Amino acid sequence: MRNRIVSVGGWLTLVFAVTVMAGCSSERVSTQGATAGGTGSDHFRSVAYGTDERDTLRVKTDSARGRHWVLGLNRMRVYDTATRKLIRQIALPSWSVVQFVCMPDLAIDGAGSAFVASNVQPRLWRIDADSFELTEHEIKLQGKEQWDIGFGALAFSANGALYGMMSAGGSVWKIDVAGSSASLVERTHPPLTGCALTSQLLNSFERS
Repeated sequence: MRNRIVSVGGWLTLVFAVTVMAGCSSERVSTQGATAGGTGSDHFRSVAYGTDERDTLRVKTDSARGRHWVLGLNRMRVYDTATRKLIRQIALPSWSVVQFVCMPDLAIDGAGSAFVASNVQPRLWRIDADSFELTEHEIKLQGKEQWDIGFGALAFSANGALYGMMSAGGSVWKIDVAGSSASLVERTHPPLTGCALTSQLLNSFERS
């Protein structure tokens, strides 16, 4: 399937039918560094690396390995932070983006591999840090298998656990990539708003 921004009319109707909407912001947000430090500045996107802002959804920095990961509408681009040279481009087949909810996110694990979310469906794509091989994972939402909603925020906790926040509705899930499943993080207060998982939130999840 060709990558594209998909129509949202029917999809958002489904979202309203299966979850209580919490007004997840539709604006793009500056991303936080996955390993150490990150940026979402227009200057970085359009000047320093010659990227088109309209084709830049998320930017994450892996300082330990000197890489910038730039997620676009059709592909991932990996740059060397010292030379600003393009290291690799990875196409994202069967990957789509829906507008007016949180944009799809990416996160870098401790080994330097990138994980890319769909904000349309509960699916992840893993890009290996060494080979840049792409692997697709269809995630089963435990107890909510009928939901067809993707993740608008991804983040690894200090303990290496991967968490994802739905692109609409604000629910948070702990993702088991190896098991291709995710479990809902039970919370006592209303669903989260915004489009990011902060370190403070991740710490609270780990303590619960």
